[in-house]
Amino acid sequence: MKKILFVAAMFLAIVVQAQHSPSKDNANETCEMQLNEKLNFMLDGSFANENVLFMEIAKLRPCGLDEFDVNFFGNMDVFNTMLARISKEKKVEQMTFNDLYTEIVKFKKADVYKEIREVTIASERLGETVGNIENWSQDLTLFENLGASQDVINKVYDYLKAHPDNKKTYKEILGLLKKQS
Repeated sequence: MKKILFVAAMFLAIVVQAQHSPSKDNANETCEMQLNEKLNFMLDGSFANENVLFMEIAKLRPCGLDEFDVNFFGNMDVFNTMLARISKEKKVEQMTFNDLYTEIVKFKKADVYKEIREVTIASERLGETVGNIENWSQDLTLFENLGASQDVINKVYDYLKAHPDNKKTYKEILGLLKKQS
């Protein structure tokens, strides 16, 4: 009986340890520490540089921001919109990354953010895809969902018909077609 209890206790300890992995705990701890930090980059004027802004927003990655989020919220116009909302309640000297993160979470819940994210990611995916006449019907759907004009769609299709062994991505094809216009 003691042996069974010992094995059960060991198993439970392993399960608990797996649920609280060090990397997850470290990310949570790093996030919590970052959220408590003041937005010092706002006080020293360095935030006027978009690269600095991007690096400051990137500090919130342990809190769950991905690369798209960092790029989106690291944009000066988007940041200024959030800053205007935060500054209604707090002075710049009092603002923390938690205030910024709270505003980011609100933004991420908005339908417009979700739509921009979806379209941007689909556009990037399409841009990295090698154009192929055999896959055209699938890729055509992406072009249509992204709102490409019928003229652009026709030109890409004509290009693929004329180049059945194409090795260029759609981004490269569109760049080539743009130069030809």
